[in-house]
Amino acid sequence: MSPKNNSLKYFLQKAQKEKWAIGQFNFSTPEQLDAIVLAAKKAKAPVILGTSEGEAKFFGLEKAVILRNYYRKIFPYIYLNLDHGKDINIIKKAVDFGYDCVHFDGGDLSLKQNIETAKKIVQYAHKKGILVEGEIKSIKGGSETHKGILKFDKKRFEDIPQAIKFVQETGVDSLAINIGNVHGTYRNKIRLDINLLKKINKELEVFLVLHGGSGTDDNDIKKAVKNRIVKININTELREVWKKSLLKHLKKRTIKPYQILPFVIKDIQDKIEEKIKLFGNR
Repeated sequence: MSPKNNSLKYFLQKAQKEKWAIGQFNFSTPEQLDAIVLAAKKAKAPVILGTSEGEAKFFGLEKAVILRNYYRKIFPYIYLNLDHGKDINIIKKAVDFGYDCVHFDGGDLSLKQNIETAKKIVQYAHKKGILVEGEIKSIKGGSETHKGILKFDKKRFEDIPQAIKFVQETGVDSLAINIGNVHGTYRNKIRLDINLLKKINKELEVFLVLHGGSGTDDNDIKKAVKNRIVKININTELREVWKKSLLKHLKKRTIKPYQILPFVIKDIQDKIEEKIKLFGNR
């Protein structure tokens, strides 16, 4: 892979044209980060490293940028996104430190407030060539293993006229849409409203993003990618693998991290490779 332009926007445009999606894989530990980079290098696929506000506060914004730069020596097509940023000051810090993109989650605000704030963030980020992702309908759930059964709540699905207004007035580069996707995994598979996605396609030209990729039906993921979803976020499934693998290997008779953590990294890497293949980016 040797593109003329190695920017994230280049790959999003390429994915949109060729109908595949870039995976965003969130991390908060060095082991998760190692696994993402190793999977990307093996698959020769661009990836986005995601840090939510909570993950960024724990790991460190500047540290994440420094490590992204280091890992680009191993595989160059690695990008960094601030996921679900709600605090404008943290978003600006991510831009200043050198994140490749920022996601402003204004889903809890009124549409007017959301538009006003998103517009300010777009103006600030675009001056430095940073992409901005917006969100209107707050996506349900958290990146956890939920014990219950998920039920469709169409009241939370994307409102197309609102989406058009938001995109036109803010100038965001991408939009996190709600078509049945939620954060976290549930006892049942999460299903997507592909017909709604097709309608959104007819009205919006921005990059379309699917949050809550964990636990979503694989066939629905494939259909979403064929219908212009160009970025899919995965977090919960990686956390589940991290915990399960760590507990399993901690049972070994050793207290040496370097004899345990390589197994954890490999297990997470395997899950990421599986997702990259599912997204058609291979």
